Amino acid sequence: MAWHGVKLLATTLLSVMQAASGLIVFIDNSIHQIYKTLDALQLKFKNIKVFNDEKEGIDFVLENPVDLLFLNLDLIPNDAVSVTKEIRQKKTEGCPFIVIYSDKQDDFVQEIALNCGADSFINFHNKPAILQLFIRNLLARRKSRIRKNTTSAIFIDREQYLVFKKDEPIQFPKKEFKVFDLLFSMPDKFFTKLEIAIQIWGNEKIAEKRIIDVHIYNIRQQLGKRVIQSQKGKGYRINSKYI
Repeated sequence: MAWHGVKLLATTLLSVMQAASGLIVFIDNSIHQIYKTLDALQLKFKNIKVFNDEKEGIDFVLENPVDLLFLNLDLIPNDAVSVTKEIRQKKTEGCPFIVIYSDKQDDFVQEIALNCGADSFINFHNKPAILQLFIRNLLARRKSRIRKNTTSAIFIDREQYLVFKKDEPIQFPKKEFKVFDLLFSMPDKFFTKLEIAIQIWGNEKIAEKRIIDVHIYNIRQQLGKRVIQSQKGKGYRINSKYI
């Protein structure tokens, strides 16, 4: 790796780490080639871990909350593309922002790296200012995803009649679950009580009773009053911000 590449990597990573709030991890079998960069970074930042053993590094990332992960493209025995795929498959929650770096200029290499699930590919021959802007934008998008995932997002497990709110499972009685699932299936649509009665009970007379109102009340008690919106003359629908 050329010295100008090392300087560029240092400049880029410094700007990224100033914006990062979590742990930063390097996995690189050729640490000796970038030791000057790492020495400079570790003097300034205390939240950096470096692994020259690929398996040890992967195990650490899978078991710990990592904000940024930097992988040398030419890792051994598995290259960074394979490592990225493995981490994406195994760490479905809280997966770090992954950057693959290399001194290779081949566009095909970059395309493969990005297609495998990496968030960014750093080519040492690019201009530092462009790299900094690109990575900052990706980090901003990642932070936005994190904020969204830690709100009151709701998910459904239809096989077990479970609703997950903030990753916490909530068990509903079968009919209440089906009512919620119906609303959840089309969040922009208002369902009238007649539509709900026909689709869930197969009996339009249910709409004339208070049964549906009671189910909606119970669901709101579990998930929050704002999760289900109601409008006179239109019926009920899911508040789309919770989807």
